[in-house]
Formats: sequence, C-alpha cells, structure tokens
Amino acid sequence: MEIKKIAFGDEGQVATAALLARLAGFHDRAIAVSPALAAHLDRTRRGLDTLQALDRQHGGAGPMAVEGVEELVGAILTDLAQVEAITLRTEGSVLLAETDDFLLGVALWAIRHEVGIEPVEPVVNALAHRANGARSKQELAAVFGLAQGILAHVAPRLSADLERSNPERPWRILHANLAITAIRTEDAAMMDHAFDALDAALPDDRAGFYAQALALALSPGIAPEVRERIAVRHLKWTAAP
Repeated sequence: MEIKKIAFGDEGQVATAALLARLAGFHDRAIAVSPALAAHLDRTRRGLDTLQALDRQHGGAGPMAVEGVEELVGAILTDLAQVEAITLRTEGSVLLAETDDFLLGVALWAIRHEVGIEPVEPVVNALAHRANGARSKQELAAVFGLAQGILAHVAPRLSADLERSNPERPWRILHANLAITAIRTEDAAMMDHAFDALDAALPDDRAGFYAQALALALSPGIAPEVRERIAVRHLKWTAAP
C-alpha cells in the first residue's frame, strides 16, 4: 500500500513551497553556467521568500490587496528573464526548462491571487518553450490549459490590443501559440476554442494565420480532420464578400 504524506497548507501554499524547495539546486546549476547571474538569483530567492510569507499570512489563493505586490511579481519575472536569456545562449535545455518552471510558477502565483502580470513577455516565452518541448498529446493539453488561464488573466489589460503594428506583442503571440498548440493536440474541441478566441482577438491577423497553418497542414502526417478544420477557417476569412 502506498503511504500518502499529509500536505501542510492549502494547494497554493504547497505550490509555492514546492517552487522554493527546488530553488537551491536551480541556483547552483545556473551559477555554474554563468556566475554573472548571482544577483538575479539572489533577488529571485528573496522574492519567492516574500511570496511564501504572503501565502502564510493571507492564504495560498484569493485576492492579494497588498501594496507593491504586483511590482514584486514583476521584479521576480524580470530577474528570471535574465536567467532565461543566458540559458538560451547555452546548450542547457534542462536549465531552460527549469527556468520556465519558475517563470510559470510565479505567473500561477499571480493568477491565484489576482495580481497583475507585468512584464508578460517572459511568461509567454516560457509557455512557448513548454509547448515546443511537449512530446505527447497529454503534455500539449496541459500547456493548452495553462495558456488558457494566462490568457484569461491578462485579457483585461491586453485585449484592447493597442499595439497592432507590433507582431511580437504578447496578446498576438499568446493567441497564435494557443491555436498552434491546439492543432498539435488534434483535439476538435480545443481547436474550435482556440480558433474562436483567435478570430475574436486578432481580426487583422486571422486570415494570415490560417493561410500559414493551412500551408503547413498540407504536409504528410497531418490528420485530414485537422486540415479540414483549418481550411474551413481559412475559407471563412479569405473568401470574397
């Protein structure tokens, strides 16, 4: 019989504690790659310690009306983005995956506490790495769910899409990556959901997106049902009025 341990704290507190428990090993591996990351990692540790202290004081989930907490989340994400940037220049795919775990862990902390995520870009990049590394439909479905949650969280701030001339804006990348992840799952419900969301959020980009997706879907190995779903959207947005 498997013996189950009793968790101390609620799910949010447990998640934050689990993230902190991994920090020492992550710190050592990152420093081995670049000693210049020491200051970023030390600030990350202090930031995560503060998030854990806030969890103890206020609970692991629920609105966090504490002055400066959004700035704290932003500072941690910025420091982790520096780790990610150096990791990308090395061959350390394991370290990159670890960095992404911390970026997404901090983003989930913010979501649990209804705290804004700014900057969003490091989280968007971490999601993209996670999707690119997924090797099964189950892993892709997990990334899809995570991306859905992050999109819903940042929508109040980004959905106005005021930087439409910037193709790298997080709002556009999040929707495009959600749709690509859905296509890779080959799940009809996920594709319909992601396509509907993209169509509503990116009216200037949808025709181009489905044109590129359809070109890729003509490759051997793509399920006919997937190709058909993309073709229907492509026809919808490119057909003459």
